[in-house]
Amino acid sequence: SLCPGLSCLGLSCPPSRPNPGWPTPIHQMATSRHRCVLEDFTRCSDSLLWKLMMSFYDRKGVESWSQGIVPHFITCNAFIGRAYAKVLLGFLHDCASSNACLPLTVSESLYIVELGAGSGKFSFFILKAVKELAELLNFPAEKIVYVMTDFTWNNLKFWNDHECFRHQFDCGQLDVAIFDAVRDESMKLYHSNVTISRNSLKNPICIVANYLFDTLCHDIFQIEAGKLKEGLISVGSRSERELDALDPEIIKRFDNHFKYRVIEDDYYSESEVEDAHHLQRVLQWYRDFFGASPDGASILFPIGALRALRRLTSFSGGRALVLSGDKGNNNHEQFRGLADPHVAVHGSFSVMVNYHAIGLYCTSRSGFVLHDPQEEASLKVSALVFTGREEAHSSKRHGLSAWIGSEVERLSAVVPLVLLWARGSCLAV
Repeated sequence: SLCPGLSCLGLSCPPSRPNPGWPTPIHQMATSRHRCVLEDFTRCSDSLLWKLMMSFYDRKGVESWSQGIVPHFITCNAFIGRAYAKVLLGFLHDCASSNACLPLTVSESLYIVELGAGSGKFSFFILKAVKELAELLNFPAEKIVYVMTDFTWNNLKFWNDHECFRHQFDCGQLDVAIFDAVRDESMKLYHSNVTISRNSLKNPICIVANYLFDTLCHDIFQIEAGKLKEGLISVGSRSERELDALDPEIIKRFDNHFKYRVIEDDYYSESEVEDAHHLQRVLQWYRDFFGASPDGASILFPIGALRALRRLTSFSGGRALVLSGDKGNNNHEQFRGLADPHVAVHGSFSVMVNYHAIGLYCTSRSGFVLHDPQEEASLKVSALVFTGREEAHSSKRHGLSAWIGSEVERLSAVVPLVLLWARGSCLAV
């Protein structure tokens, strides 16, 4: 076995024959005087990086936060819990209006799903805030179910055993689930035994993702001289030898190399069949926008986050509210220049989230996005609404050029939620 506990990561022992999806066997690892090559050049989203990420959180569990290894306070406090609860309150208020395009069914449950709930602190604060605001909700409070999710059982056990959550578990307003946001097609709730799957929800799903998208798999692109290029990564270590290719300590010794090659806009046509059209639009937008720039552009592409959004929105027929806070960029001007991506190491590692690309994707699916207007803020927060009207616009599926104009311009026009609501229901027809 390559390392103990691989079953917890959704992996198994490597086969006897070489498989390009597996880390190179230890005895075959290329070494040099200063670098151990753990993996040859490969597409970033398929690389060993993300297996190391999962290994770190699986082995460390809640200690990742309790020991201060991973920064988390900025998204785990009463202020942000109450702020998110107020946005949720506004969303439900709009959905309850007579002409809302996302109407609610009050006899059915409304699920708020938190991805990568980690220590559970944010869950505690938002649940407290929702309870305090219950009288203002335009929806029966007892029908709201908050679901804490993570990919590892270690964290779920911690939440289940925590006294602070006991009352919510007992009354059915809190549940937990093991859920791999990038891969899983359904979600089974531990306490209610309910399985959430494609088109199973009558109400829009509400998704919370704080400090999560920066840890999901990314791809790398550059635009140079009008050409779109894919970035390939070779994961390596500064040590001459590594005995366990999934040892999280390797993260502290990263020595990663990159190279680039020209590709076409339909890069995802085979790997992301359902979203190929939308992803092609986004890549084409970047190529067209930066193609004439002498400086070019370097783009981290949050393909893991987009996969997660596709799977989660499918549970409710494409209707969803997404609230996400992370370090990242929502202004495309930040991408100018040619440079390898920065990987920030803090026990584990993370990268900057491209909220601009996430916004383009949401818009392509006939939704809309509101970005944080504070350019220098260390925490970027975005609200995305998926309307479920994607299929209604299927006749435009091949009109790539028409989409690049005025529809995309609204992504740069940041309008605070409070102003939007002051003008009328933001979800009204």
